Amino acid sequence: MQKRRYVRHISIVEIGMPTPNEDDPYLELEWIYRCLGLGDESDELGKQIFKQLVLASMKNEGISSREIMDKEDVTQAAIVYHLNAFIRAGLIIKVGRKYYLRAQTLENTLEEIENDVRTRLERIRKIARKVEEFLEVEQQDK
Repeated sequence: MQKRRYVRHISIVEIGMPTPNEDDPYLELEWIYRCLGLGDESDELGKQIFKQLVLASMKNEGISSREIMDKEDVTQAAIVYHLNAFIRAGLIIKVGRKYYLRAQTLENTLEEIENDVRTRLERIRKIARKVEEFLEVEQQDK
């Protein structure tokens, strides 16, 4: 299975909610969801879709928007809206009609996102250094 990877927008949000009690994995999953800037505390549908994606991933499976719709009793358009946001965040990929976490587990997906951020920041930093060197030479020539 060929996985397409394209990340357009990565967000890490510092929320006013402390790290949840480790006795409730669903609160921890919600905390991760909110930290990734995928939605807020009132976005119940987004949290449920995220949970369904993680559960499918744990079975090494993808999930279709139709399968999510059957479990959540909402419109397919609402589900696709959230799935597209997750794709833009670099969290999931679509292969055929199925959606998958971009890596086999949530932890590995977050590691890949971390590597993406590190790689992009290194590139941005190198370009910033080049720009500053150019501006410094330009200022000296005046």
